[in-house]
Amino acid sequence: MEVQYANELIQEYFSDLCDIANSRNLLQKKIGSMLTKTAKKRISQIKAAATFQKYLNFNIGKPHSLKGNLSGYYGVDLDAHTRLIIQPVPPDLSSEALRICEKAMIIGIVDYHGGKNEWLVS
Repeated sequence: MEVQYANELIQEYFSDLCDIANSRNLLQKKIGSMLTKTAKKRISQIKAAATFQKYLNFNIGKPHSLKGNLSGYYGVDLDAHTRLIIQPVPPDLSSEALRICEKAMIIGIVDYHGGKNEWLVS
């Protein structure tokens, strides 16, 4: 699946993960090494899935649809409280659309537990 980014800053954080020789460790400086490792692994897993529905079916990172002000997005576990927020492109959540969707957009990384939305990367 193709991965896109919601904005240039998010793209800069995640693109830096792929260029090991020239990496400035941007994401690691922002969220720490453990979350960065897991985020990199989740991005690779998303890319490895042929479609958004196949990624959901693998259940890696326990992807789950979100509600409220994050409706239309999916949360993917990075740790007990932190989620990678992704959205199918186009953002049609019908089962047929998800079955053929070959693009996902990275929206950011958030801790949305305890009634708050603390965006770590957005």
